Amino acid sequence: MGEIPRTLSPEPPFADTGKWIGSVLIAVILGEGLWGLIVSLTNNLILPLLARVIVADAQSPLYLGKGDINVPALFASVLELCFAAIVAVILNSWVRRKTKPARSQSVRVSPIPAQPAVLSGPSLEPVQAAPSVPLPTVPAPSASSGQFWSPPEPSPPKVTAPPPPTAKAAKPKEAKEVYYNIVGEPINPTEDE
Repeated sequence: MGEIPRTLSPEPPFADTGKWIGSVLIAVILGEGLWGLIVSLTNNLILPLLARVIVADAQSPLYLGKGDINVPALFASVLELCFAAIVAVILNSWVRRKTKPARSQSVRVSPIPAQPAVLSGPSLEPVQAAPSVPLPTVPAPSASSGQFWSPPEPSPPKVTAPPPPTAKAAKPKEAKEVYYNIVGEPINPTEDE
């Protein structure tokens, strides 16, 4: 009852930091373009229209200018917003694209069949035969997969009997200690230089 159900996320928690950075970059680009359009509309369209409506003396502190609408500046700000939108769309498609999964081939493994006991040796004791290791089988590619070559089937491994134990055990040799100097040349530690 006290267990909290947990769901596994399909991605590690820090795997989508690139997506977050891309989203923030898209928001900054679009925000800059939109802010430039708002400033241009205010300075080049709304303010001159107010200057035409409010007729004031040129010496008055309420004077808003001649009332000339700056069409090239308005066009430039609209063009900047369009370029920002194009860059945002391209960046969004680049950030949101999914990586192609690695091409995987299916491998079928057959179960190991039970091996019959084999009588061997001087006392004819039953000995279990070494199980043969089955090789994985790869399905043949279809003509629609676009693969024209398939790797050759490997030959089954040959079962070899272990060598008979020798009656005389070899005496292991003692390892001679070898010392090396800093250059890597062997030195004799008993010699004093």
